[in-house]
Amino acid sequence: MKYSFGLAALAAACVLADEDACTCHTIEDVEAPVISPSTVTSSTANTTNVFAPAPAPGVDTHDIASVVPQTQVSLHYGSNLTTSATVNVTHTMKYPTVVLEQIASIVSVDCSSTSVAMTFNNSDVFDTTQAAWIADGTMVFITNHLGDCDPVLERGFFLSNSLSFNNSTLIATASSMKANVSSTAATTEITFGNIPTSDLAKRTSTITWDPSYSLTPAISLPADTTLYSYPPYLTVTADTASFASNFTFSGYLKYDWLALSLEDLYFDIDIGFSAALELTAEVAASYNQTFTYAPSSLFYDFTVPGILTIGPELIFAVDAEVYASAQTTLTTGVEVDLADGIVHVDLLHESNTNTSGWTPTYSANANISGMAEAQINPTAKLTVEIEISIFGGLIDLSTGLTAKPGFTNDFILTGNAGVDLTGYEDLTNNSTCANGLAIDSEFVFDLSAFATEWYSTDLYSVDVPILKKCFEFTK
Repeated sequence: MKYSFGLAALAAACVLADEDACTCHTIEDVEAPVISPSTVTSSTANTTNVFAPAPAPGVDTHDIASVVPQTQVSLHYGSNLTTSATVNVTHTMKYPTVVLEQIASIVSVDCSSTSVAMTFNNSDVFDTTQAAWIADGTMVFITNHLGDCDPVLERGFFLSNSLSFNNSTLIATASSMKANVSSTAATTEITFGNIPTSDLAKRTSTITWDPSYSLTPAISLPADTTLYSYPPYLTVTADTASFASNFTFSGYLKYDWLALSLEDLYFDIDIGFSAALELTAEVAASYNQTFTYAPSSLFYDFTVPGILTIGPELIFAVDAEVYASAQTTLTTGVEVDLADGIVHVDLLHESNTNTSGWTPTYSANANISGMAEAQINPTAKLTVEIEISIFGGLIDLSTGLTAKPGFTNDFILTGNAGVDLTGYEDLTNNSTCANGLAIDSEFVFDLSAFATEWYSTDLYSVDVPILKKCFEFTK
């Protein structure tokens, strides 16, 4: 005869708000098969977001000061998909530099393999330019004028060693050769998210959130999707399974061209994550298996041509451990919401990687049918991986984090034939359960960060008991 028991006590929602009441632990990774589905429903398609040269906000191109060579220049890039996403590149130059697009009086620029010719429409500005520019000496001109000057979606760099001025035509001609960032800059800093330079020193101890781009993908599996099957012993089915997230990130990079070294690289990642799972495990005989079911990941390409490519990837997965000592049916339902989770991932300085927020809200239920000792431990996993390639592959790496909320459910169901499951006594303090159902259920949550070959670190881990009781059956 089969017995059935539903954990109504687990159906109430719980909020983990008091970290002092939690027990920290580490979840050990288990080698397990990974199954990829053939069909998923996604609310967001993979996209490519191209950032092209754009006017820098707040720059007055009519200001006469724009003609004065500088050793620090800031170049702005705007998105083709959204006005909220921006990239700013600041170069500390080896030589005095002029950004030609920031001078409104320059009406045309013509480039060749040996020269850059700049035509002005204002004689006063032209006169000031002659006094400010270095006639016999090294200068750098940065163009955004297409033609032979720069490729589409990129700026051109020209290294000049002499200048001539034609006061009749208002044309300044630089004897020059095409160059690149590595030969003209001492250091390069890249910010995505408009992170103020003044805030950088604070980031070793606190997180200052300034978002640059947000994604809100969602994945749903078809009803009654088979997650794992090993005939004739085990079949695990997702009656329902859905994932949704709200992911926003920004970051900062600094590269030293003289030393050929990466001096700083970090990301700030803001995540909201929700998952709903209803699983059924049909166990035909004594069996033990751990598996991972991974729907297709969602990938987004953010490209600044010639400078950097950032590829955020969101990977949703279901992990489950299923064990039974005899034939039985196990079911479990899980709903998890994670809001306001913020992580600062510093790729070069592990000690600076930190997190705040992360208040999980969850509810669960579980069921067993058939006399057996059994476990069903589902985990809803979200991995955010950010791949980054800089300066045409000069630097190629990835970083990210994995959030793993889940439940452990241990059952021991015993009893004699004819037991009426509608009547039982809640014997919380009993250490054994000779005639009844022993339950041990916990909510677990782990958050880890990784930075390619440099490190992987656990940021946050909790284990919250939900129910640990013996329900003794009455005859």
